[in-house]
Amino acid sequence: MSSGSVRNFKPPVLNDPEVDLLQVQRSDGTSNLDSTLEHSTRNAVLVTGEAEKSSPGQFPQRAVVGSIVGQYAHGFPRIPPNPKLYLNVNTPFSTLICGVQGSGKSHSASVILEGCLIVDKRIGTLPKPLAGLCLHYDRGSVNYPCESAYLGLPATRAQLGFKSTSSVPVTVLVSPTCLETMRKIYTPLKGVNVMPFYLSTSNLNSSRMLTLMGFDESAIMPLYLQRAMTILRSMGADRFNYDAFKNKMSKEPLNPAQKCSYKMRIEMLDSYLTGKKSSDVSSHFKPGHLVIVDLRDPFTNSSLVIAMFEIIVGLFVERHMETGKVLLLDEAHKYLNSDQCSARFTESMTSLIRQQRHFGMRTIISTQEPTVVPDAIIDLVSFLVLHRFSSPTWIKHLSKHISVDQDPETDLDWSRMISRLALGEAVIVAPTALSIKSDSISSEPLATGFFIARTRKRLTYDGGASIVAYKS
Repeated sequence: MSSGSVRNFKPPVLNDPEVDLLQVQRSDGTSNLDSTLEHSTRNAVLVTGEAEKSSPGQFPQRAVVGSIVGQYAHGFPRIPPNPKLYLNVNTPFSTLICGVQGSGKSHSASVILEGCLIVDKRIGTLPKPLAGLCLHYDRGSVNYPCESAYLGLPATRAQLGFKSTSSVPVTVLVSPTCLETMRKIYTPLKGVNVMPFYLSTSNLNSSRMLTLMGFDESAIMPLYLQRAMTILRSMGADRFNYDAFKNKMSKEPLNPAQKCSYKMRIEMLDSYLTGKKSSDVSSHFKPGHLVIVDLRDPFTNSSLVIAMFEIIVGLFVERHMETGKVLLLDEAHKYLNSDQCSARFTESMTSLIRQQRHFGMRTIISTQEPTVVPDAIIDLVSFLVLHRFSSPTWIKHLSKHISVDQDPETDLDWSRMISRLALGEAVIVAPTALSIKSDSISSEPLATGFFIARTRKRLTYDGGASIVAYKS
């Protein structure tokens, strides 16, 4: 096109019906781009204090998660006038939080949960609290409660500097065979309700039964699992009945070794099942309430626990609520990885994050080992919260998934800054985060930039402090 034709270009005329659906500037100065920009603004996951002020009414559910120490993006001021960093709780999101032990990883996860579950003017506005679910499985810490359970206690004056009355109703669901042991572990957390975990047989179907039986299409199936699959296929997807399934399996001509394997699996499964709908895990999912499923049990193998987690997440997603939902995968590297027994759960979580907008889900993945988290999940999450670490392996791995401006010749490179972060500080990579440029009054995405932010104090009790030899 010649330069003359460019100068003579005119916007589309008003009476052209073929322009109605195009997102362009019209000849009368009006535009239908506004709705697109408004949609992008409303669905930004992180918003600076200045950007929130410039878009009044766009973030009805927002939570202060911390203060901005620095903005590292072209055209944006290094130190914003308003230090607040908001999480837009109103829109579905997913995040990966990682860092070495003691860097503030669990604290950040708890701060996000507080913002989704607690109504308190000191941390933002929350007309409709979300429903919360936390999955916890850690064989190495059998004598300690899950850190998320401390959301059930208000912070002390010593921790916060003033008296807090804010807390979250917390229910911890544990293996029925370890109920008394787990109640003793959670006894110091007054007000936290510890109950046995059960799945209702009415919530089982052929697909979920295959999951519980340990079906893996990439592995060679044992004979009993082949017979189980044949029976489930004959029952159909919609006509599954657990008692009928067991009755048919009992008549199968299995050899002694296969019978023993089947019996062990079904007995473990029976200990978690109930015919009462009122006792089912789904009955505990409520707005403003946190359900922790803590399945530490020496008598239950990890493959069954992970299968349970997959079904629990499915039930949580299916549960109809007027408000949204938030899911925390605590110590995720222990069950969300590429191991054979985790593959199916990992695949379902990847699918959930891909479709988070359709399910109204907010997913928090907290891990000490980001290299085992599947690449697809790191690529899909809405934002990354990277607390202090110095591992070259971690930096190399995460660099493959982080699209930010980097300058290796200066100290402004995120990989150089990560090892110098103070306790509670984090590099936050969030392409859709909204901030205000130095020469603008309207908000724009941070895109290839990043924040250094300091997590705010918690309103609830911080139970993750290090145990030291001498307290001054």
